[in-house]
Amino acid sequence: MRGLARTISQARLRRVVLYLFVYASGALLAVPFYYMTITSLKPLEEIAKIPISLTLSHPTLEPYRTLLEGLAYGRFMMNSLFVATLTMAGSLFFCTLAGYAFAKHSFPHRDALFLLLLSTMLIPGTVLLVPGFLLMRDFGWLNTFLPLIIPNMAGAFNTFLARQFIEDVPDSLIDAARIDGCGPFRVYWQIILPLSRPLLATLGILTFLWNWNNFVGPLIYILDESKFTLPLGLALLQGRYTKLENIQMAGAALAILPVLVLFFFFQKQIVKSLSTSGLKE
Repeated sequence: MRGLARTISQARLRRVVLYLFVYASGALLAVPFYYMTITSLKPLEEIAKIPISLTLSHPTLEPYRTLLEGLAYGRFMMNSLFVATLTMAGSLFFCTLAGYAFAKHSFPHRDALFLLLLSTMLIPGTVLLVPGFLLMRDFGWLNTFLPLIIPNMAGAFNTFLARQFIEDVPDSLIDAARIDGCGPFRVYWQIILPLSRPLLATLGILTFLWNWNNFVGPLIYILDESKFTLPLGLALLQGRYTKLENIQMAGAALAILPVLVLFFFFQKQIVKSLSTSGLKE
């Protein structure tokens, strides 16, 4: 009994230490976001005080008002939302469809094609900048959102993640659907997708976040300021509000707000997708 009690107490102690470590790490990671938030609510006079204060004495919304009135920030955010949403929707459809084909269908050279697809992940993105620009120029897509949406609707990593998840979906469910007369696409639409909600949440978050933060693509393909996405708009703040840190922090705070809302809305599905590899027989 004493040995059992000692084992239980040691397990509890390890759990407490682990929780304390996780909470401390979370608090440490939250410090930059806390500083960004309080700085965006400070008047410029309070920011200029030395030493730097981590408290908020005289909160004001003037930096946000100046930002929204002096810059087309709302348009930049809507442009990013449009590009990220369409790219996310297309990626969820095409990548899961490709993952379903690689996982549950047999066709000539399937494994070789999948390895060839994975090998494209070894190519540095910077190598493709000039060929991509020339290709988009020949298509007549420069200064449009098409170069930011169409090529990003199908990615090797998303297809790989979808294939690994869908591969563990029980074959018995698919066979039963085929016996009932379901074709390949109907099996995908009515069987695979409903069982892949954790996968869809993870792919959606990753794709949306990457396109929301994409800076190089819009910098190369977008010419008119009215079509700038949010990262380009944030870059404009450094030139127009060089020494106004509160306005720059206000822009950064507004930029991460949609991503935080999206993450907290789907966090359970994301954790489930990362902790399990799919369904088991």
